[in-house]
Parts: sequence; C-alpha cells; structure tokens
Amino acid sequence: MTLNKRMAALSLLVLVGGFLIYKVYFVSSAVSADNRNTENNAASYKVLESQKIIVGKGIDPGYYDIKALDNETEFFGDKMHKNAVLHAEPFHMNENFSIKGKMEFRPSEFEKLENKDQKIIIKNPGHYVVGTEIQAGNYVLSRTNDKIRVFVDIKDETETESLQTIQWEIDEKVKRPIEIELNNGYIIYIDKTGKDGYISNESDLLLERNNEDSE
Repeated sequence: MTLNKRMAALSLLVLVGGFLIYKVYFVSSAVSADNRNTENNAASYKVLESQKIIVGKGIDPGYYDIKALDNETEFFGDKMHKNAVLHAEPFHMNENFSIKGKMEFRPSEFEKLENKDQKIIIKNPGHYVVGTEIQAGNYVLSRTNDKIRVFVDIKDETETESLQTIQWEIDEKVKRPIEIELNNGYIIYIDKTGKDGYISNESDLLLERNNEDSE
C-alpha cells in the first residue's frame, strides 16, 4: 500500500470514528436540560403519516411541538382532533413509537408564555420549563372553565421525582386555591382531555402570582 493510500485510509478511519462518536455522545444526548432551548434543540421539521417511528431514523432526537393534521389522529395511544397541539414533547435516540393519521412535528421554540392581567396563560398541553418559558415564583393555579380534565405534574430539573401533582376532573369545583412553587429548572407536564377522551387545547390554565409571594 502506497503512502497516499495509507493516508487516505487513515483519514477515512478518522472520519468514520468521528461520526460514530458524534452519533453516540452528541446526538444521543440531544434531549437534555442543556438542549431544552430554541438554539440547541436538535429537532428538525417533519410531516409524518401513520407509521411506527424510530428516533434517529424516522425523526431526529429533540423537542417537538406536535400538531394533528387529520380529524382523528393518535400519538402514543392518545387521541387528538385536527389542529390539537402538544408542546415540547421530548424524543430520545432509538426510542420508538407509533402514530395514526397525519401529524406535523415542528422543533419547539422555548419562549416566554403570554402574560395578561398579571396572569401567565398556558394554552397547550405538554412540557414547560421554569426560568425559560415561565418565570420562577409562587403561584395560584386555576383553569378558565371546568369542562376538561386536567393533570399537572411538577418535577425538579433532574425529572426523577414528582414534587407536586394536581388533578381536576370534568365539572369538579375547586374548593380552595391551588398554590404551587416554581423554581428555575423545574419541569411542568400538563395533560388536558375533553369529555370525549381526546387531548384538548381548550380551557386555558392560568398562573397568578400568589399574594403572599415576597418578590
């Protein structure tokens, strides 16, 4: 083997090795607290129809806003009406899941949520980050109407343990204010479903500063 061929072979080996390292150590860790922002999100835009999907092949790892484009779709077994949206769903390398119907996968943008009359408005179910999308502080949680079922799970930045869960059934009257403490890095998961069992984007959740908040 000539010197040039040896150099070419060595260069190819380095390139292949570098690609494998990238795939294992960088792409596989694309879903992490450090990448839970607009700039570092490794997700890419896709429109997909009924199929089984393997993350890393059918779709890149990262955080996605998922929108139903058909009247009846299913994501991980959850039913969605047309135009229903899930916010910042995380997808890990080699994870697999199935969808039914046509869905849009759009890279999530982590922006501050709308604040109206001193209340933070959460419209879509999904995952939210305190400090990025929601300002840290003490809040009172409420919903704009009681015609949907709500489940809220608050975890710290490690996402290993639930710090607080709230569940409201349809037509349930909340007898006392629900107070929550949100620190930077906390992750809030929100599930909202209607009477038909479909994921719902109706009935916003509201976060209002607690009057006893010292800030």
